[in-house]
Amino acid sequence: MDLTDRAKGWARATWWRSVLWTLAALGSVTFAVDAGEARADREAGRVPDAVSGDWWVLLWILGLALIVLLWWRRRWPWQIAAVASVATLLTPLDPLVALVALLQVWIRCSWRTVAASTALVAAATFAATWRDTRGTSSHGSFWWIWFSSEEGAVMGAFEWWAPVIITVVVMVAFVGIGWLRRELSQSQASEEGHRVVAAELTGEVARQAERERIAREVHDVIGHRLSLLSIHAGALEAQTRDRDDRLSGSATLVRESAAQTSADLRSLLEVLRRPDDPDLAEAVPGLDAIPALVDETIAHGMHLVATVMIDGAATLDPALGQTAYRVVQELLTNARRHAPGAGVRLVVQARPDHGVTIEAANHSRHVAPLVKGNGLIGLDERVTAAGGEAHVHVDDEGVLRTAVRLPWRFTTATEGTTP
Repeated sequence: MDLTDRAKGWARATWWRSVLWTLAALGSVTFAVDAGEARADREAGRVPDAVSGDWWVLLWILGLALIVLLWWRRRWPWQIAAVASVATLLTPLDPLVALVALLQVWIRCSWRTVAASTALVAAATFAATWRDTRGTSSHGSFWWIWFSSEEGAVMGAFEWWAPVIITVVVMVAFVGIGWLRRELSQSQASEEGHRVVAAELTGEVARQAERERIAREVHDVIGHRLSLLSIHAGALEAQTRDRDDRLSGSATLVRESAAQTSADLRSLLEVLRRPDDPDLAEAVPGLDAIPALVDETIAHGMHLVATVMIDGAATLDPALGQTAYRVVQELLTNARRHAPGAGVRLVVQARPDHGVTIEAANHSRHVAPLVKGNGLIGLDERVTAAGGEAHVHVDDEGVLRTAVRLPWRFTTATEGTTP
């Protein structure tokens, strides 16, 4: 049986319990009103009349209203227990509604509320039992129905200790049931919590295993290619150092780029294997590394005109700074891939009162309407996750224009102290 089936079964059981308690309360209220009227008439030494009958009818209607409240006992348990207890203390009604509501108080409420409600319901139960045991026959006392051998026979009032014992027995029964149901409910909640935690741990283990597998594949494939590239670039650099300075410089640049890429790859693989390690997360370049990225791109031969204005980078959330760096990196990589040899214009502005804006423009082989590849799709996802906006389009002159805006979110250390 799955959780849905069990929930439906529990709902059906709850509905039937409510019906049974309603029928029981209806009978007890009716008898309590009838017995109370009989006791009142006996004490006054009168025959029932229409005026007193109207009062008892109103009292019976009040009892019906309390019974209706039973259907909301799970939503307002202690409130219904309090209202029913006060009504029992002030009128000759029975305490069954208050006792049933007390069960839900024990299941759902704090211990302070449980203690206060239990004391109030106990007082109402004792008051109702004391009134009932003042009856001298089964017509005026519920308890004489159980102890009288002849229906309607006059037996006299119970001893003073009888209502005390009856109250204790009734309260122990209802409190015991409430306590057992509370323990069962907490046990089920604990088991469900354990299942949820176990499922989360299982999922995390599976995700970690998948990250490990991806990291191994990336290391084995790309790491191998980069090492070959570095070796051949180094050999080419050594062979052309004395013969062709330009070719030797290019080989040096390729070798250094391959070495830097290998270092970046190792850092990224460590982040993939341990995504929650704060030391590894801080190793990812941030806003301050953008000027160095621009210089490196120019050194690689790209025709780049860049304007970078950064103020207050130390107060920016490192995660946002890393996002900005990755956006600039992707824009430059995209320009290099799709428009080799074309000029690129880059503007980066970052300050606390303005946020981070990144704009790039370059001629491209892209045509309108623009079809985004993995790089631009990843850029959109990265910017959206950071709470920013990204706009990419190709204008009528075939220029690919990108505009990204990221909000300025202060670091925890400076939040609330920086104007």
